[in-house]
Amino acid sequence: MVEFLHSFVFRPYVTLFLLGFLALSWLEQGRARTAIWLMTGYLVALAAEWGSINHGIPFGFYTYHYDVLKDDLVVFGVPFFDSLSFAFLSYVSFSFAQFFLSPHWRRGLDVQRVTSRNLRNSGAVLFLGAFFMTVLDLVTDPVAHLGKHWFLGDIYHYPEPGWHFDVTLANYAGWFVVGWVIIFINQRLDWLLSRRELALDKPVTLRHIPAKGMFAPLFWFGIAAFTLGVTAWLGWAYDLELVPLAQRESFVAETRKLFLSGMFIMAPILVLAWAHLVRRGSHPSPEQLTAWLQDYPNPGLKSRISEPP
Repeated sequence: MVEFLHSFVFRPYVTLFLLGFLALSWLEQGRARTAIWLMTGYLVALAAEWGSINHGIPFGFYTYHYDVLKDDLVVFGVPFFDSLSFAFLSYVSFSFAQFFLSPHWRRGLDVQRVTSRNLRNSGAVLFLGAFFMTVLDLVTDPVAHLGKHWFLGDIYHYPEPGWHFDVTLANYAGWFVVGWVIIFINQRLDWLLSRRELALDKPVTLRHIPAKGMFAPLFWFGIAAFTLGVTAWLGWAYDLELVPLAQRESFVAETRKLFLSGMFIMAPILVLAWAHLVRRGSHPSPEQLTAWLQDYPNPGLKSRISEPP
């Protein structure tokens, strides 16, 4: 129990992102699907990490430093907080993918994403969600590899460092596969749950929260901003007295290049997200609104939509 609490109290960024996921998922798909996503995301990630540290599949080989993790909860050789993070990273990427592929109903600052169940559970959302999760890792894993210089800690290393700031390409391929599996499982479970709800005439009723359609992109970019913020701090504000003298110049150069490469990755996605939101033709048709509200009843929003502009 002490190790379990330590994972949340002494890693507050994980706790905050987890709470953000619970709130976003509950608002978008209800309590049952949120609980299912949390459990399936954790278990798939745990299995994948166990496979990697023991057999190199799917992320390639890496090694945890258990002396550094002595106060954390470790399950089958994998830090609990690490596998848990896959649940919120996969969901926010899945939700962000829906943002990109859906029309948006807007009235003033109130933005609502209009995503039918067919689109939610489509192959396009599956692929794009796994892709966005991998993109997050492109900026996260290299700075996590520098964990000994910030509050993450020196928790792991690659026996054979890779080409992308010492991170292996196998790691990124593994992230895409794991993200794909988590999203695919939850898409299929959603179909099963929706059929049961339809048979019982008890669909999930969602709440109208102003600007809910913007929560997913803000959350996704918030995670990226946190990671890039840590990277910028290492590159421009870190106390170099903590770095061996012979390594200081290369440390500064590499962390600054890491920050710039992360910005180059995120900037086009940010511009495309903004362009998608404001483009002409992004508004849903009356038929799309009707189908959406049938899939996801929302009395408050239905009343809001029926009001004159």
